[in-house]
Amino acid sequence: MGIYIPQSKRDRLLKYKYSSTDLSLTSKYILTPFWNKLVLFFPKTMAPNAITLLGLSLVFFNFLTLLYYNPTLSTGAKPLHVSKGGSWDPLFPPTSSEPSALAHFFTWLTGRSATHLADHGAPRWLYFTFAAGLFAYQSLDAIDGKQARRTGTSGPLGELFDHGCDALNTTLGCLLAASALNLGLSWWTIASLVATQANFYVSTWEEFHTGTLFLSAFSGPVEGILLVVGVFIVTGFKGPGFWDTGVLSLFGLHPSTNDFFASLPFHIKDLPLNDFFLCFSSVGLLFNIYAALKNIYVAMPAASRSLSSLIKPMTRLSPFVSHTLAMLAWVHAREKLLLRTTLFIPLALFWGIASAHHVQLVILAHLTKSPFPSALYHPLVLVSVTAALDAHFKVFQTSDERVKQAVLGCLAVAFVVYSHFVYEVIGDICAFYDINCLTIKRKPAPGTAGAHASPAEIAQAKGKADEPVREKNVPVAVGADPTGVKQPTPLGTLKREKAR
Repeated sequence: MGIYIPQSKRDRLLKYKYSSTDLSLTSKYILTPFWNKLVLFFPKTMAPNAITLLGLSLVFFNFLTLLYYNPTLSTGAKPLHVSKGGSWDPLFPPTSSEPSALAHFFTWLTGRSATHLADHGAPRWLYFTFAAGLFAYQSLDAIDGKQARRTGTSGPLGELFDHGCDALNTTLGCLLAASALNLGLSWWTIASLVATQANFYVSTWEEFHTGTLFLSAFSGPVEGILLVVGVFIVTGFKGPGFWDTGVLSLFGLHPSTNDFFASLPFHIKDLPLNDFFLCFSSVGLLFNIYAALKNIYVAMPAASRSLSSLIKPMTRLSPFVSHTLAMLAWVHAREKLLLRTTLFIPLALFWGIASAHHVQLVILAHLTKSPFPSALYHPLVLVSVTAALDAHFKVFQTSDERVKQAVLGCLAVAFVVYSHFVYEVIGDICAFYDINCLTIKRKPAPGTAGAHASPAEIAQAKGKADEPVREKNVPVAVGADPTGVKQPTPLGTLKREKAR
């Protein structure tokens, strides 16, 4: 214990105060009234983190059924990215539907042949379970905070646990959506994985610098999830192949059937619906990045606020950028094995666990008022960079079997590293507050037999919560009221007084 939260920083947990701004009209007028009623169905004896874990378990069960029915993430009935309204020049090369030797990787799990995996998609009813599972996750993830307030168990552990589950759900949900959209084992699936992880990481990066979780009028946790739920429902009725239909063909505007578009002097791509959906998501990512930069800029003290002052926060994106570039380089070097076979699934799991670990380190730095963790403090970044370099120079990955061993080895390392982080940090916080993670600990009343003060209560009585943080490279502004006006931390106030 004490590896991730040193004794010198443990008392800083007392400074934690959750802050969020939600501008979503869907959340305000539709979902919040539903969530307020839903939380009443859970007994007050149930811990908020148990509700969060229940939601993640539903999505994980969906993922297991995906592995059984459709580990290739496509129907395989026709070449991917070919529109029913006519072929077009794809932005990315099409994925072959022919099974490879490594497609046998999941035969042990399914008991079916690799040919069957490539030629048969998942049954349509499965996508309705995906929709139900993801919507249930969204609802349970939303009411865990309400349950914490009902039971008086709000605290930093809840935010850390919640973000950890969200980070894992990001990758699992992305793979489910790739199957529903019939993306297959392709670069489009890679693009969707990078985009979803980038959205979540940027949101966490923004919260570290502002101290506030911002949800825009159209945000991933609300409208984004509902949009994906809608995709699952449509796939349940129409099948994954529906998303290969070109946008122009869907609305009867294809040049082969529409005189106006046929008369145009230039060619218009009949972009398939699945690719159009991902392009739309990419535009949303750009808007989220812009909004995050704007909020970070506003959070800075007015005296030091300038465009150049954004350089330092932007350099703190280096862990995510380094990891993403390394993974892309690794896939590019061994594309035939890592992307065109079901070996992509364990690779994506390693990718997702590593990304979740990055996010958790940032959240922990936010909770303990510590400096932003650099890329050197992210061990799984070093793992991915090493794997990418080895794939190019072929020191270990000299054969197909060695590539498979490298992927499974990285996945095992990621699982151990992340599990160790979860065990250590949850153990430290629970010991500090004298609480349990997944159950509500009943304590004897003060003054009765067996009653004792927790380390947190002792530190609170000593005024540790009011002591200023004297450490460099911690955020100056950490709070925001509904109008967007930031409130400086004690350290920020001290810095301003010294500047005068």
